[in-house]
Amino acid sequence: MITTYTTPALITKQNRTAEHIFNRYKINANSIEEIATNTALKEINPNFLVTVLNVFCDYKKINLKLFENYSLPIIIDYLIRSHTYYSEKIIPEIGQSITQLLNNYEKGHPLLEILYKFYFKYKVDLEAHFKDEESGLFTYGSTLYKAVYFKKNCSFFIEFLQQNSIRDFIDTHTDTTDDLKNITSILLEYTPPKTNETSYRILLEKLKNFVQDLEVHAFIEDEVLLNKLYALEQRILLEHNN
Repeated sequence: MITTYTTPALITKQNRTAEHIFNRYKINANSIEEIATNTALKEINPNFLVTVLNVFCDYKKINLKLFENYSLPIIIDYLIRSHTYYSEKIIPEIGQSITQLLNNYEKGHPLLEILYKFYFKYKVDLEAHFKDEESGLFTYGSTLYKAVYFKKNCSFFIEFLQQNSIRDFIDTHTDTTDDLKNITSILLEYTPPKTNETSYRILLEKLKNFVQDLEVHAFIEDEVLLNKLYALEQRILLEHNN
């Protein structure tokens, strides 16, 4: 069990994917200082970071109650950090792995067109998805939070919420892992030549880890964030009606 007294070096040694969590918070994954020390001067909630790290150790059994005590700004901050990390680190690395893999395939091999077409379309679609969430959902959440706790723009929300709800967002929210799972299935249909076995294995591992990361990300968005937003909407309406 990871605690605020555990060091990033120990956590990363036991679970290499934890390095990605530390990276998005600009924490040295090889640090031998405790998490509490690493976060002290960074305006990072150490308990939230520990919660996320523990979730990644067993992401198939995420308990919604783990996130109950964390404020909306902390949740949104994590989601935005993740978007940035995916765009600046994960997606480019997957692109590099695809290029390395295909360098040893003969011209005209079906994987060339399949992988390049997948990569560029997925990159564009994912970045558009992030942009829509940040300008729409996250901005809405931050503004709603200020309305509830700092009484800013309350009249707007009271009028708006009489006909709308964050629940409407669920119907239009798309899955970001489907294409990754599909391309992984396609890759598994091909047996790489001996010269490509390492590149092939590395790409599959990157895709698998990214799917895992995105599934945790989706849970925090769809279950944690949306539930918190809905609770704030009900709170502001209740306060108005009373």
